Amino acid sequence: MGSGSLARFSLLALVGFLLWLLTAPSLHAQALYEWRETDGTSVYSQWPPPAGKGTVVRKLELNQLKGLQRATAARVEVQSLPAAHAAHRAQSGADNRVALALAALQRAEYTLRAQQVPRPDERQHLVNGHSRLTKAYFERIHALETAVGAARAELQAAYDARDALLP
Repeated sequence: MGSGSLARFSLLALVGFLLWLLTAPSLHAQALYEWRETDGTSVYSQWPPPAGKGTVVRKLELNQLKGLQRATAARVEVQSLPAAHAAHRAQSGADNRVALALAALQRAEYTLRAQQVPRPDERQHLVNGHSRLTKAYFERIHALETAVGAARAELQAAYDARDALLP
Protein backbone atom coordinates (compact mmCIF):
# COMPACT_ATOMS: atom_id res chain seq x y z
CA MET A 1 0.00 0.00 0.00
CA GLY A 2 1.47 3.35 -1.03
CA SER A 3 1.72 6.35 1.26
CA GLY A 4 -1.14 8.08 -0.62
CA SER A 5 -3.41 5.07 -0.13
CA LEU A 6 -2.46 4.83 3.53
CA ALA A 7 -3.18 8.53 4.04
CA ARG A 8 -6.59 8.15 2.32
CA PHE A 9 -7.37 5.05 4.42
CA SER A 10 -6.37 6.87 7.61
CA LEU A 11 -8.51 9.86 6.67
CA LEU A 12 -11.50 7.63 5.90
CA ALA A 13 -11.01 5.75 9.16
CA LEU A 14 -10.87 9.03 11.07
CA VAL A 15 -14.01 10.35 9.36
CA GLY A 16 -15.79 7.06 10.05
CA PHE A 17 -14.81 7.18 13.72
CA LEU A 18 -16.00 10.79 14.05
CA LEU A 19 -19.32 9.92 12.41
CA TRP A 20 -19.70 6.99 14.79
CA LEU A 21 -19.00 9.29 17.75
CA LEU A 22 -21.65 11.74 16.59
CA THR A 23 -24.32 9.08 16.06
CA ALA A 24 -23.47 6.71 18.94
CA PRO A 25 -25.42 6.99 22.18
CA SER A 26 -23.75 9.17 24.75
CA LEU A 27 -20.83 7.27 26.18
CA HIS A 28 -21.04 8.92 29.60
CA ALA A 29 -24.79 8.37 29.94
CA GLN A 30 -24.72 4.59 30.33
CA ALA A 31 -24.58 4.42 34.13
CA LEU A 32 -25.08 6.42 37.29
CA TYR A 33 -23.09 5.86 40.43
CA GLU A 34 -24.18 6.25 44.02
CA TRP A 35 -21.13 6.67 46.20
CA ARG A 36 -20.21 7.93 49.64
CA GLU A 37 -17.52 10.48 50.23
CA THR A 38 -15.09 9.87 53.07
CA ASP A 39 -17.15 12.20 55.32
CA GLY A 40 -20.29 10.07 54.69
CA THR A 41 -22.01 12.38 52.19
CA SER A 42 -23.98 10.55 49.49
CA VAL A 43 -23.15 11.55 45.92
CA TYR A 44 -25.03 10.63 42.74
CA SER A 45 -23.02 11.10 39.58
CA GLN A 46 -22.39 9.74 36.13
CA TRP A 47 -18.76 9.22 37.18
CA PRO A 48 -17.36 6.98 39.91
CA PRO A 49 -15.52 8.65 42.80
CA PRO A 50 -11.92 9.72 42.26
CA ALA A 51 -9.39 7.36 43.78
CA GLY A 52 -9.39 7.64 47.57
CA LYS A 53 -12.30 10.11 47.66
CA GLY A 54 -15.17 7.70 48.26
CA THR A 55 -16.71 4.26 47.97
CA VAL A 56 -19.21 3.14 45.33
CA VAL A 57 -22.45 1.98 46.95
CA ARG A 58 -24.13 0.95 43.70
CA LYS A 59 -23.96 1.42 39.97
CA LEU A 60 -27.21 1.88 38.06
CA GLU A 61 -27.20 0.76 34.42
CA LEU A 62 -29.55 3.22 32.67
CA ASN A 63 -30.62 0.78 29.98
CA GLN A 64 -31.97 -1.55 32.69
CA LEU A 65 -34.13 1.04 34.46
CA LYS A 66 -37.81 1.49 33.65
CA GLY A 67 -40.38 4.25 33.97
CA LEU A 68 -39.94 6.74 36.77
CA GLN A 69 -36.57 5.30 37.80
CA ARG A 70 -35.24 5.91 34.30
CA ALA A 71 -36.66 9.45 34.25
CA THR A 72 -35.16 10.19 37.66
CA ALA A 73 -31.79 8.78 36.63
CA ALA A 74 -31.83 10.87 33.46
CA ARG A 75 -32.61 13.99 35.52
CA VAL A 76 -29.73 13.21 37.91
CA GLU A 77 -27.44 12.72 34.94
CA VAL A 78 -28.35 16.12 33.47
CA GLN A 79 -28.02 17.82 36.85
CA SER A 80 -24.53 16.40 37.26
CA LEU A 81 -23.39 18.15 34.09
CA PRO A 82 -21.63 21.51 34.46
CA ALA A 83 -24.06 24.39 35.05
CA ALA A 84 -22.98 26.00 31.77
CA HIS A 85 -24.00 22.92 29.77
CA ALA A 86 -27.08 23.54 27.59
CA ALA A 87 -28.92 20.45 28.89
CA HIS A 88 -28.31 21.49 32.50
CA ARG A 89 -29.56 25.02 31.81
CA ALA A 90 -32.65 23.69 30.01
CA GLN A 91 -33.43 21.30 32.87
CA SER A 92 -32.99 24.06 35.47
CA GLY A 93 -35.26 26.36 33.48
CA ALA A 94 -37.90 23.64 33.21
CA ASP A 95 -37.65 22.92 36.95
CA ASN A 96 -38.07 26.63 37.72
CA ARG A 97 -41.12 26.83 35.45
CA VAL A 98 -42.69 23.86 37.27
CA ALA A 99 -41.96 25.42 40.68
CA LEU A 100 -43.47 28.76 39.65
CA ALA A 101 -46.54 27.08 38.14
CA LEU A 102 -47.04 24.98 41.26
CA ALA A 103 -46.82 28.06 43.49
CA ALA A 104 -49.29 29.91 41.24
CA LEU A 105 -51.74 27.00 41.44
CA GLN A 106 -51.47 26.88 45.23
CA ARG A 107 -52.14 30.63 45.43
CA ALA A 108 -55.14 30.37 43.08
CA GLU A 109 -56.63 27.45 45.05
CA TYR A 110 -56.07 29.26 48.36
CA THR A 111 -57.71 32.41 47.00
CA LEU A 112 -60.73 30.42 45.78
CA ARG A 113 -61.16 28.74 49.18
CA ALA A 114 -60.64 31.97 51.12
CA GLN A 115 -63.07 34.00 49.02
CA GLN A 116 -65.98 31.57 48.76
CA VAL A 117 -67.82 33.36 51.51
CA PRO A 118 -70.21 35.88 49.95
CA ARG A 119 -69.47 39.55 50.51
CA PRO A 120 -72.20 41.71 52.03
CA ASP A 121 -72.91 43.37 48.67
CA GLU A 122 -73.34 39.95 47.00
CA ARG A 123 -76.55 39.12 48.87
CA GLN A 124 -79.98 40.27 47.85
CA HIS A 125 -82.24 40.50 50.86
CA LEU A 126 -85.80 39.36 50.41
CA VAL A 127 -88.97 40.57 52.13
CA ASN A 128 -89.47 37.30 53.98
CA GLY A 129 -86.16 37.82 55.87
CA HIS A 130 -84.13 35.45 53.70
CA SER A 131 -81.51 36.36 51.15
CA ARG A 132 -80.11 34.96 47.95
CA LEU A 133 -76.79 35.32 46.24
CA THR A 134 -76.50 37.79 43.42
CA LYS A 135 -75.11 37.32 39.94
CA ALA A 136 -71.98 39.25 41.03
CA TYR A 137 -71.13 36.47 43.53
CA PHE A 138 -71.35 33.75 40.91
CA GLU A 139 -69.33 35.79 38.42
CA ARG A 140 -66.61 36.37 41.01
CA ILE A 141 -66.48 32.67 41.94
CA HIS A 142 -66.43 31.73 38.25
CA ALA A 143 -63.46 34.06 37.69
CA LEU A 144 -61.61 32.48 40.65
CA GLU A 145 -62.36 28.96 39.34
CA THR A 146 -61.17 30.02 35.88
CA ALA A 147 -57.92 31.24 37.45
CA VAL A 148 -57.47 27.85 39.15
CA GLY A 149 -58.13 26.08 35.84
CA ALA A 150 -55.58 28.27 34.05
CA ALA A 151 -53.02 27.62 36.78
CA ARG A 152 -53.61 23.86 36.49
CA ALA A 153 -53.18 24.05 32.72
CA GLU A 154 -49.91 25.99 33.10
CA LEU A 155 -48.62 23.44 35.62
CA GLN A 156 -49.47 20.59 33.24
CA ALA A 157 -47.75 22.43 30.37
CA ALA A 158 -44.68 22.97 32.57
CA TYR A 159 -44.59 19.27 33.48
CA ASP A 160 -45.00 18.29 29.82
CA ALA A 161 -42.19 20.64 28.74
CA ARG A 162 -39.91 19.27 31.46
CA ASP A 163 -40.77 15.66 30.55
CA ALA A 164 -40.01 16.40 26.89
CA LEU A 165 -36.40 17.09 27.88
CA LEU A 166 -35.93 13.52 29.12
CA PRO A 167 -34.68 10.83 26.73
